[in-house]
Amino acid sequence: MPAADSAGRSGLHRIGDTEFMTKRQKRVVLSLLGSAGLFLTQLASAAAPPLPLPSRGTPSASDQTKIAAFVQYYAQQMSAAVRGRAMIRARRKLLAPLLSKKNPPSAEFTYDFGTQVANDFTSLLSNKKTALNAAITVGSINDISMQAPLQAALTNASPAVRYWGAKGMGNIFSALMSIGPAYQQGVTAVEQALTIETDPLVAEEMSSVLLTQNPLPPGLANLIAKAVARGIAHYQDVVPTNLDIISSLVADLAEVAQHGATLTDAQKLAAMNTLTVLMSDTAQYLRAHLLDRKQMLSAFAAINNAANAMNAITGTTNFSLSGLNAQSNPAAVLLAVNAITGSQGQPGAVQKLFPNVPIPHRISALQAH
Repeated sequence: MPAADSAGRSGLHRIGDTEFMTKRQKRVVLSLLGSAGLFLTQLASAAAPPLPLPSRGTPSASDQTKIAAFVQYYAQQMSAAVRGRAMIRARRKLLAPLLSKKNPPSAEFTYDFGTQVANDFTSLLSNKKTALNAAITVGSINDISMQAPLQAALTNASPAVRYWGAKGMGNIFSALMSIGPAYQQGVTAVEQALTIETDPLVAEEMSSVLLTQNPLPPGLANLIAKAVARGIAHYQDVVPTNLDIISSLVADLAEVAQHGATLTDAQKLAAMNTLTVLMSDTAQYLRAHLLDRKQMLSAFAAINNAANAMNAITGTTNFSLSGLNAQSNPAAVLLAVNAITGSQGQPGAVQKLFPNVPIPHRISALQAH
């Protein structure tokens, strides 16, 4: 055989070997993927470990072992899930024993169950993929065993997770009241979260939770006023889309002020300035017909709630919008608001009591309206 022919055949043989090895490797990889898929399928479809009867009373050591296995199973299900639906399904099945009407869980069972959930789901709160469903899970268990993961949720990067942290804390505050230090720690955690909260919806939930406490946290009025200020920070730049949420926040401010909240002179000045800007900007957008029907209703509610908050803060009735309602002509609403907030260099009722509150600017984008 000629040398060239031999070299050629040798090269073809090597190429053939390479092709053979590649195909074999592909089969190995496909086999491994198939095994992994089978494992995930089995994990998703395998029956959950059995639970002891939730209504039986204090769980025994054996019962606690079963509870741990049950909770760990669904924590693994949620962690392994690829799609949101699978996480939701795991969450619902995990919580189902706590919602049973046939065998309502005992307080002791709920506490042990919750303690295990807190242990296994806290790590899921720090995973971006599972954080929301983990937060909904811990926020749905109304037991003091949830305090630690709920407080952790309050500082999460996701507004949705922080919302469920606040909502869950609200659900367990009444039970925490019998444990003084734990209760105060929980209130302080929500207060601190509200201090820096940038999402108005989350801030409103935190505000509502704190507003149900007795006594009210002493600095609550100032915290809510600052949350309103953050929520309206861009009203001069863009048409507001969160008027319904801001309206609720301002209603909370009015309520806490009516309960005799203490504000320093500086805090009163800052709150009145925020409410003045809110009323003026909102009335200007309303008058310019740049709000849809739902936003128009929210706009008047926000303006009216702001007036109520001003009255509560000052202990007067100088800022009432008597004779006006959500169906009033927007031009009439703007005129009434201008008389309160001042407009185009003319002081209003606010400046008579607080000369240092600036007269609001006319929104430049609305000059033609």
